[in-house]
Amino acid sequence: MNLLTLTYHSTHYYALNIKGGTLLVDCGWPGSMAEFSATAKRKGLELREVKYIFVTHFHMDHAGLAQELKNLGAKLIVMESQASYVQPLNEYLRTKNVGHTEIRTNDNLPLKFSESRSFLKNLGLDGEIIPTPGHSLDHATLILDDGSAFTGDLPPRFLVTEEQVEIKASWDKIYQHPITRLYPSHG
Repeated sequence: MNLLTLTYHSTHYYALNIKGGTLLVDCGWPGSMAEFSATAKRKGLELREVKYIFVTHFHMDHAGLAQELKNLGAKLIVMESQASYVQPLNEYLRTKNVGHTEIRTNDNLPLKFSESRSFLKNLGLDGEIIPTPGHSLDHATLILDDGSAFTGDLPPRFLVTEEQVEIKASWDKIYQHPITRLYPSHG
């Protein structure tokens, strides 16, 4: 797997090589396109190479630049558990006046978790996307068969208490796979 880590404002974003371009895992803070683009360029990534965006969840530090990247030609993957979270993010950011470009909902790529393995295979990746609620109800994790897991904002397993049943169950689902490397968004 060819992977670039793009980090700014204490958040990590990951660019994976796929057939014909790049899959971006999470996509920046609203109003920061120039900074995100400069960060990508320093790492050797032109944002026009991004063909698909997968956001682990629809919070502003993970989906803030989604529409701007879509405007450059990327397709936004929206998992079945995430569809109803796009518009609330737009509404929230509208009140914050942070230079957010609202995410259009009519041209996203809806994807069921059960179809994620075949979808990723067509991109040249072996793996799947699984629902991992806990940090938020729309949270999802990209797991590759090479042992990589892109866990977004899911709290680290060693910090999860027995009382945090939903987060613990999400980590149990992740560890049903032979995970060797975690790629969190923070830390």
